[in-house]
Amino acid sequence: MRTFFAARVARTPVLRRLHAELSRLGERFQPVALGSLHLTLKFLGETREAQLADICSVAKRVTEQQPSVHGKLTGVGAFPHERRPAVIWVGMEEAQGLSKIAGELDRELSTLGFAPEGRAFQPHITLLRVKSRPPEALATLLAAAARTDFGACLIDKIELIQSEPTRTGSRYTTLATFPLAGAS
Repeated sequence: MRTFFAARVARTPVLRRLHAELSRLGERFQPVALGSLHLTLKFLGETREAQLADICSVAKRVTEQQPSVHGKLTGVGAFPHERRPAVIWVGMEEAQGLSKIAGELDRELSTLGFAPEGRAFQPHITLLRVKSRPPEALATLLAAAARTDFGACLIDKIELIQSEPTRTGSRYTTLATFPLAGAS
């Protein structure tokens, strides 16, 4: 099974409006389902069921000492770049706590054989995947929303999620939940 660690994010009214606008761009785009929006902390990839207990043990150790994170969803961007985007995302500021969790998960899970990340953690929420050359309307939309404030976001738990690809996008199933310290 394919797995990853993520934090679910609040679907603020401003984020919902942007998502709806992106969803109307046409067939060349694959929006992430609104209910599936998340911030990936660590992608594990192919995972054997026999590994789940050790993975969960690591996650519990990492999260039980980390406080909840009060971040701010802000700005829109594209990977690899705005001229030829493959992914459209919303960023998160004030996410030092999430960066710490991502780094510790990366370090600890490498002892279980999961490859460490080759790049610095950049907190973002994927909204849309671009399948082919985008129209100018997308560049205009990105420029207009580049500094948009999408609202506050409280992260008080992380989840181990299984991803199952389908023709209409991935289906996500939460395998385990790990509350952060101080979460109610």
